[in-house]
Amino acid sequence: MAKSISTDKDNTNLNDRKSSFANYSYFYDGTGLQAASQADDLLGDERARRELKSYFIHMKKMGLYYQMRTVGFTLLFSLTSCVRQEIKLDITPEELSENMIRNPAFVENPNGENFCWHARVGLDEFVENYELTQDKKWLDAGIRYYDFLIGKMAVDPDGYMGWIGVYGYDDRYWQDALVGDAILLEGILNFSVLVLEDQNLKKKYGEKANSYVEVAKKDFVEKWDHRGCWIEDGPYGGYVEFSKFLDKENLKEWISAPEASRVGISHPFNKQFDAARVCLRIYRITGEKFYRDRAEKIYFTAKSHFQYFDDHYCWNYYEPLYPGDVDLEKRDTRHGVWVHPWRSGYTAREVEDIAEAYHYGIVFDEQDIRRIINTNLEVMWNKDSVNPKFISSNGLGAENDTSGLAAFQKAYGHSNVTKNAGELWTGLLDFDQRIRDLYGLRFKNDTTSAAYLRYKKSVLANPPGFKRKYAQGEVTVPEVRFTESRELSMSTVLPHTVPRQGESIIICKTWVPGELRIDMYTPEDNKMCNLYRGKIREGTFLITWDGKDPAGKEVFRGDYKIRWTFGTGYREFPIVIQ
Repeated sequence: MAKSISTDKDNTNLNDRKSSFANYSYFYDGTGLQAASQADDLLGDERARRELKSYFIHMKKMGLYYQMRTVGFTLLFSLTSCVRQEIKLDITPEELSENMIRNPAFVENPNGENFCWHARVGLDEFVENYELTQDKKWLDAGIRYYDFLIGKMAVDPDGYMGWIGVYGYDDRYWQDALVGDAILLEGILNFSVLVLEDQNLKKKYGEKANSYVEVAKKDFVEKWDHRGCWIEDGPYGGYVEFSKFLDKENLKEWISAPEASRVGISHPFNKQFDAARVCLRIYRITGEKFYRDRAEKIYFTAKSHFQYFDDHYCWNYYEPLYPGDVDLEKRDTRHGVWVHPWRSGYTAREVEDIAEAYHYGIVFDEQDIRRIINTNLEVMWNKDSVNPKFISSNGLGAENDTSGLAAFQKAYGHSNVTKNAGELWTGLLDFDQRIRDLYGLRFKNDTTSAAYLRYKKSVLANPPGFKRKYAQGEVTVPEVRFTESRELSMSTVLPHTVPRQGESIIICKTWVPGELRIDMYTPEDNKMCNLYRGKIREGTFLITWDGKDPAGKEVFRGDYKIRWTFGTGYREFPIVIQ
């Protein structure tokens, strides 16, 4: 029987110890093979395995049990340090920061949202490479780049700072973009999280890390609230496009341009999630509940719009957030409601965000993650473990195409070159071995690249499972009562709280024409009244309602739900009548 020789006093198991270079446990079974094998796992180095095996066999012959315990630890520690130093990245810290500061894309995109998208590429590498090598030069290089980015911010007429530049949807105007702020500040805040959770790093970098937190609090969260871009409706919330602009020759005075494209329209889910990521990092650093609540409302809004059937979820790239997203005259939404026809990376990134929210204990539970895994592996994947292919998450595109692609390209002029309807959702790597197996195909014959080493350290160090990384204690998430519907791709009420004076918009979208019935129920499933019954065409359908009984018999007050019955199922959305 193997005898355990531990160098630390706790009784943590081997898997826990393998995840950190700080704790070690060696197993001596007379040959040293288990210890050598563990060293190989820890270090990923064949030389370490050979030397430890030889060492333990020699020590067994000498009968030096206690020397093995002491000297063995010293040997493995030395090998660990040696191997760590031998990690060769294809770029130095100085080269990375210099290359990113001198990004050729900045010539044509020197400012605004486009600058932010280009500047975001590679931003995580400073922290990731530090975590891989423990070399603080990566953090120093990161600070140089972060400060370069902060230095590119300009002051708006309202006194806040942002990456001001060409407005992405109308080049006559300039503006700072919420998503531009979010994607850069989120990346910079990853440095702040790392530093402020490590006492040693905090001594050297704490002041700088905190300065970035203050920028995010003031020039992101506070700024967009001050501008009236945060919309809240009970438990739901999200951001809308700012309605004021700038002339590039005059950054001191706002311009009102209601005719500009997308003014006042809410952001798609991927941009909402980018904002939520900033809030989660501020919450993690400061512990201030306000920021957690903000992120929770964003994620809860998205989850409440998920379509559910056959034990999986599907959700759109965009869905309306508030009445301003609907054109009542045209009887349609002001932005298209669909799964993005050919940029699958949007949904893949959203899955990463959902996984992160899960780890924080926000909105999503294990059942949600399992249903999302089902979407990726049961709906999208071709079941080929050697040459995997993926279709759209809405189940369309079995012939490598997606319904509506031609019309989308005609309207927006995008190239077919980057078309990609579906892909592996790597945000699920923490949870499912099949996802890991498919992801591992890209590392065939590769055990030395930085990408593989990061994957080995951050993912493979732990078995797949549903343990949350950041949540403390018992987690309770708000309930969403899902019902099954194949044909209804959208159903919502705007606003969720029916106003006393005015009306709410009851809106849905269907894949096919058919018979639709809209009813109001109590939370206990007692039908209160019918609001519509009739045949509708494929696409968007809406009615407006003032919260009153159509028959004039009852006065409604309190919590209810609207039910759309169509095709083979129905969907529901909760409402409050004041």
